[in-house]
Amino acid sequence: MTKNDELSYELAHYGIETLLHHKRYQEILDKHTADPDYGHLRGFLLAILRNSWYGKKSEFSRYHKAHRADIGHRKGDITDEAFDILLEVEDLDYDHEKDRLIEAIEGLIEEMELDQDKLWYDARLFKMWLETPNYSELSRRTDIPRTSISNAVAEAKEYILQELKNRNII
Repeated sequence: MTKNDELSYELAHYGIETLLHHKRYQEILDKHTADPDYGHLRGFLLAILRNSWYGKKSEFSRYHKAHRADIGHRKGDITDEAFDILLEVEDLDYDHEKDRLIEAIEGLIEEMELDQDKLWYDARLFKMWLETPNYSELSRRTDIPRTSISNAVAEAKEYILQELKNRNII
């Protein structure tokens, strides 16, 4: 997620501290203890990290305020105001089921990409379509006919839905 950014360690510490001080921490820990494979704790921590990192360019992000280099102090020095912001705990409404479904879909796309038949093609175009959901634009960029792209995306969606049903995920 951070791609070796110099703030990656600060993000990790921020995420762990936020998790440990969160008002739902005990509830999440209890769920994790009851079923460690379900991933409540991991998912919640990932949500904190993802929301903090991808919101870092926003002037309203607590993480960004605590770690911005351009607020008049050296990077790494935390002002009193930033420290107060860091200690405040975000109220995150994390949807475990949604995250589980997204991870399953991402896993299926990876499996499709490894397929030596047609699935790799469908998966590749489906991923491109997720980034740019416009068949005409993708056609211009790839020199693949628009109809071929739309057919591949439709087949990828159909395959993913069927696999989710086959694996009792939905």
